[in-house]
Amino acid sequence: MSKNRVRIESAVAQIHELPTLPAVLGRILSTAADPEASALDLGKLISADQSLSAAVLRLVNSAYYGFFRQIRSVTQAIVMLGFLEARNLTLTATAFRSLGVSDSSYDRIQLWRHALATAMAAERCARITRSSVTGCFEAGLLHDIGKVVFDMLFPNEFLMVAKQAHKSACEVSEKERLFFEIDHSEVGGLLAEHWNLPETVVEAIRCHHTPENAVLDPRLSILVCVANHITYQAGFGESSNGCAPGYPKELAESYGFTLAVIEEISRDILHHQEKINDFISSLED
Repeated sequence: MSKNRVRIESAVAQIHELPTLPAVLGRILSTAADPEASALDLGKLISADQSLSAAVLRLVNSAYYGFFRQIRSVTQAIVMLGFLEARNLTLTATAFRSLGVSDSSYDRIQLWRHALATAMAAERCARITRSSVTGCFEAGLLHDIGKVVFDMLFPNEFLMVAKQAHKSACEVSEKERLFFEIDHSEVGGLLAEHWNLPETVVEAIRCHHTPENAVLDPRLSILVCVANHITYQAGFGESSNGCAPGYPKELAESYGFTLAVIEEISRDILHHQEKINDFISSLED
């Protein structure tokens, strides 16, 4: 057994020891998926967590949304935002609180900018192609979560791998497989399973570079793959990569993603650059 294989088995064991996704977020995801749930139900869940409530109010009053008056209650925030937008905001705030920043040299702030842009792009991809799939935002937001795991468990090694990717002008996943014998997509899938996320979201995280391997919901995986590509086109790339990730052009076109569609969504995401930056800055406060 190779030394790296021992490292992988150790990493998998440590992933299982990482904190589970906060219980409140699991309940929020379930509530948002329930067609019978109301804004009042969502508001009660958010309000039950004082620090989450504060984060939500800080975000809804940030320049990202630009409301003309201050929002003072979670209920008011949900009314102003709408049910799904409030749910997405809460998901982002909770994920950032759980895995947001660190003392390592890896730029997690840039990762979260990229993650939020990918989540937004995934939703726009679904809308513009009229794809009735669920999980776009959370799969987009968490698609690169395996990089955070690498940074948490092996910060020095992951930084070295990222430097090698830049030196070779290649995707970091290529160097991850050489060093760890596993890449961030698979590691992210392991964490998503540990968090008991929906199977289709787990698959999309695991297959966001290889959507052709998806079987449970191929459309969700291709949406996240395309959204990831679009963020690099719009200048929201991620620092560990030495180049933009590969793009399955033929597969994407078979799902309706023509060059014109890609350019349209890329312009839309680029138009929201300042708002995305403001959103992430509010989370850092």
